[in-house]
Amino acid sequence: MEPLLAGFVAGHSMGFFALAVMAPSLLVVEGTVRDFHDRFPGGTPLTVITVGITLGLQMSWAVVGLAFAGVYWAIRSNAQDGLGSPAWGYTTVVVVLAALGVGVAATIQPNWWRRASVLALLFAGSFGWMLPHLAEA
Repeated sequence: MEPLLAGFVAGHSMGFFALAVMAPSLLVVEGTVRDFHDRFPGGTPLTVITVGITLGLQMSWAVVGLAFAGVYWAIRSNAQDGLGSPAWGYTTVVVVLAALGVGVAATIQPNWWRRASVLALLFAGSFGWMLPHLAEA
């Protein structure tokens, strides 16, 4: 599979994972959805806002996947196997970025560390391992 297509697939799957992790947290806090809905013009249905957010989240992660695929495409000719990946250096950088993301999230809001850890594991799995394996398939 071409790296750019693999990046799109990995990014799109990461969008599904992120939505699955983030959506329940919106429902826990009762006023969050209402406060967010009040920011839009009166009469805007909540379903329209929800669909827009979902599509925006999916496409944003797909663009991130394409960006990581571009990086992988540039380095894949010199990549070496290791860490269960066709490109161990690339995978290491992605895992370090995921760990930095957890650190930043935990610093900004300490009670987010669990959610950030789950997203970081999914991020590292999607972009660090799934993307190179799909690209080489």
